[in-house]
Amino acid sequence: MKSKSFFGIFVAMAVVPLVLAYLVLKMGWYTPAATNKGEFLQQEIVLPIKTETPMWSIVYQPQASGCDAFCEEQLYGLNQTYLALGKLQKRVNAWVLTNEMPLQDYPATKAYSANNQDLDSDHIYVIDPMGKVILKYPGSQTREITIRTSKDILSDLKKLLNYARIG
Repeated sequence: MKSKSFFGIFVAMAVVPLVLAYLVLKMGWYTPAATNKGEFLQQEIVLPIKTETPMWSIVYQPQASGCDAFCEEQLYGLNQTYLALGKLQKRVNAWVLTNEMPLQDYPATKAYSANNQDLDSDHIYVIDPMGKVILKYPGSQTREITIRTSKDILSDLKKLLNYARIG
């Protein structure tokens, strides 16, 4: 084999994969893998929930006007998600950001008197032990979608707790 043909083959073997990789990225044929099921917040929201020890939190902030069917469904999902954590419950709190609502139908949830204008009343949020809101999940009025959302929260929370050093 001549040295010129060897050099040409060598350059082609180096350049062709680079060109193909560039085309795949530019043409949008590749979607990056994401294992989280919730949506990461773009802005930083801090909700300092004071507890004895730093803990992860699942939070729902209902509308100030009362609790309608949508709110009841979110409270149900929050309660069931917390109960499904099993032995991990000791590392997580389930909060409803209001003191105006009786929560006797949802024994796993606790009321916390805090209100943040940046939190929507149609989402459930996951908060890290330092008080930063990191993930949000859309609410729903149908039980099937609420159950699916609860499973998504549970999946993400288990991953976070597996890798967390605090809380």
